[in-house]
Amino acid sequence: MPTIVAKKAGTCTAAGCGGRILKGEYVEYSAATGTRHLVCASAEQGRRPNLRAGRCRCGAQVPPRAGSLVLKESTRGASFRKEWLVLCSRCA
Repeated sequence: MPTIVAKKAGTCTAAGCGGRILKGEYVEYSAATGTRHLVCASAEQGRRPNLRAGRCRCGAQVPPRAGSLVLKESTRGASFRKEWLVLCSRCA
């Protein structure tokens, strides 16, 4: 994962941490795992927070800041696609 400077405050996505990330702090970032503290870079993956409203695979409407996100990667021929799936609290 590349090391970057956080442009805005957020939450660490490592399992067991969930601590605050401050603007200007050095962090590890990747699309699949999200933003993490440098000491949490090798920790197990936690759930990435859902910041937008969406629909879960079970059909339930999930409001912002509820549920979690899962990254789904697929290939179709030569094209590569990443899609974030919303999970409600029952399916997560």
